[in-house]
Formats: sequence, C-alpha cells, structure tokens
Amino acid sequence: MLSLRGSKKVVIKLNPVVSVVIPTYREEETIAGCLKSLKNQEFKEGKIEIIVVDSHSPDNTRVVAKEFADKVIDVKARGVGKARNIGAKNSKGKIILFVDADTYLDKNFVTEIYKSFKDPSIVCVAGILKNLERLTPLNRLFAIFHYGFLNKISSITAYFGFPLFPSVCVASRKSAFEKVNGFAEDMACAEDVNFSRKMGRIGRCIINKNAKAYTSVRRITNCGKGKMYSMYFRNYIRVFILNQKPWLTEFPHINTI
Repeated sequence: MLSLRGSKKVVIKLNPVVSVVIPTYREEETIAGCLKSLKNQEFKEGKIEIIVVDSHSPDNTRVVAKEFADKVIDVKARGVGKARNIGAKNSKGKIILFVDADTYLDKNFVTEIYKSFKDPSIVCVAGILKNLERLTPLNRLFAIFHYGFLNKISSITAYFGFPLFPSVCVASRKSAFEKVNGFAEDMACAEDVNFSRKMGRIGRCIINKNAKAYTSVRRITNCGKGKMYSMYFRNYIRVFILNQKPWLTEFPHINTI
C-alpha cells in the first residue's frame, strides 16, 4: 500500500484560454457588475483571465477591481487604446476579449465567442449589443435604434469584408492582435473601428449573434446625442476618408462630461 503521508500537494496551474481586458477610469459604480458577469460565465474550456487596466482613477475603481480581477494594472497615461494594448501585452490567453467597464455579459458569452474561433480563418469576433438600463420612454426608443443600428452595421460590414465593430465587446486572436499592432493610441474615438478594419485585412471577422452583451448608453445621453455622433463622424471622416490625423485626441469621460 502506497502511503501519501507527508507528501506535498501538487497544484496544477492552468494557463488561461481567454484573457479579458477591461480599460477603466472612474468606474467604481459600474466595474463590479461587469466583473461579476465574467465570474459567472459558464465556460468549460479552461480558465478565463481577467485584467483591469486603470488610468490612475482618483476613486475606488482599483479597490473594487481587485476583489474580482486576476490582474489590476495602474497606469498614469490616459487613453483607451493604450490601456487595451497594455492589457493585451500582459495577457496569457490565446484569445483576448476586450470589454467596456459598463457592460455585462450573458453567461454564455465567452463560450459563444470561443466557439467562433474554432474556425482557423476567423481572427476577430464581436457580440450583439443590447441596452442595460431602465430608461425613459424616449431614451429607450433611442437605445433600441442606437444598438439596432450598430448591430446591423457590424453585421453588414463584416459580411462584405470591411468590419466596423464597436469595442464594447470584441475579441481577437492574440497572434492577430500583435500582427496589426493592436489599437491606435493617438485616437480618442473610432479607434475600435480602425482596429476592426485592420483585423479584416488579415482574416475573417464575424458577428456571433448568440453572444449577447448588455451595455449603457450613459455617455451618449449625458453628452448629448448630436454632439456624440458628431464626434464620431468627424473623426471617422478625417482618419478613414481624408487620411489625416484624428480630430479628437482626448475623449470626454462619462464622469467628466
């Protein structure tokens, strides 16, 4: 009989299959819900690594994040593109999922995204966006239009090979992310569209309609619908049509608008 008395426990550490990167700034009121939705994922293919990259928030964002995340990285530089790139650089998963801090994921979201990457030709996958909040009737109609429009644009552009994906919940192979040098760090808005277009040049990008994410329209309603769309439109024209430097280099954060 083999005695195990005195033997040491062997702890096997599994490498992450999917790394989730969440950029934050002053998100103490929203980040917990986002992270809880990640902790509640019904994902059986391996470990999910959660990385929060915080732009030196003056509130308790990092304190809250440390309760749930595997890594919390504090950076003094502002910029969502830079934050995502730092998170990706520190990730261990072969698939990187980028999620906004005010977004909750359906419990099968990561599983659905992971399924899509079983096709080796696919380099980038986005989910379907739905409204998170209880809104006034007018804002509810706006949210239905806004996310319906984004979902339709994402689907159509992906079908024709020039994907325009919002970065609310978008995933890529880490190898492909590195190949396109990640997100542009000099763009305060439309950096997500720029990223998905670069990804579309090296492989297939698709929408997984079974991967559902619930997100906030707070930035648009607080800043003003016309002003917000104007910011996106002007930046898009300058960068993608006129091939000029971004018009907007610092995006107003929701908590500073």
